[in-house]
Amino acid sequence: MAEHRSRWRTSGARRLRLSCALVAFLSFVAAGPFVLAEGIVFHVANRCPFPVWPASAPNTGHPVLAGGGFLVPPGKSRRVVAPATWNGRFWARTGCNFTANGAAAACLTGDCEGRLACNGSVGAPPATLVEVSMHEDPGKGSSYDVSLVDGYNLPVSVSATGAADPSRCAIAGCARDVNAACPPELQVTAGSGGAKVAVVACKSACLAFGLDAFCCRGAYATPAACRGSVYSRLFKDACPAYYSYAYDTTAATASGCRAREYVITFCPGKWGGELDGAAAAQI
Repeated sequence: MAEHRSRWRTSGARRLRLSCALVAFLSFVAAGPFVLAEGIVFHVANRCPFPVWPASAPNTGHPVLAGGGFLVPPGKSRRVVAPATWNGRFWARTGCNFTANGAAAACLTGDCEGRLACNGSVGAPPATLVEVSMHEDPGKGSSYDVSLVDGYNLPVSVSATGAADPSRCAIAGCARDVNAACPPELQVTAGSGGAKVAVVACKSACLAFGLDAFCCRGAYATPAACRGSVYSRLFKDACPAYYSYAYDTTAATASGCRAREYVITFCPGKWGGELDGAAAAQI
């Protein structure tokens, strides 16, 4: 009988510990979704008719995400977990062909020293940039924008999943392909010989000419002095929601977005006619 009571006390104590653990677990679940323990999640989607190699680079003091670069085939997406306070940029690389030593440029656009995993390196312009600044407190919201200040290679949209106010979180893609309207002096092309020459990216005027008036530097380093150009208007007409130059006050910055999961979609509409052949040739 004494042995039976001892076993009962032991099993009772075990049940009590399990009950306490269950209560703690349920309290954690009630506090919020599991993603809170991980931080925030970026779903990086590719709707282009060709592969893209998305990449990211952190701002100073923030970690590299998912090695800084990876492949996403057409119609697929990649889940990337980040700290709740992560700040940095995303962009897409196109037409990549990685070699073992990675010594030469491997991608037609957005290349980062010939490597698949950028490991914090910033991609070579021109490339469309998604710039993000996350806030640890979802009640205060995070912010992000899409920038063509360094030029354009692909259209991209950004949205949030489960946002408290979705209208504060959406940045639309482009109305039309910038590469198709890019003037010769801004074009980045690929293809030679018998291959069709395709425009794979479009430089910003700052990148192409390096003038203070285009780069909003020197005497033009204020919003009043730097008012854009015929080139930035070309970007703005095609992609109204993006920053077309440094002091573009009409860009759609998603500010105060309260969410824990975000979707970055490359080629959110029907795109890729000009780029498809050039990119496919590099695969």
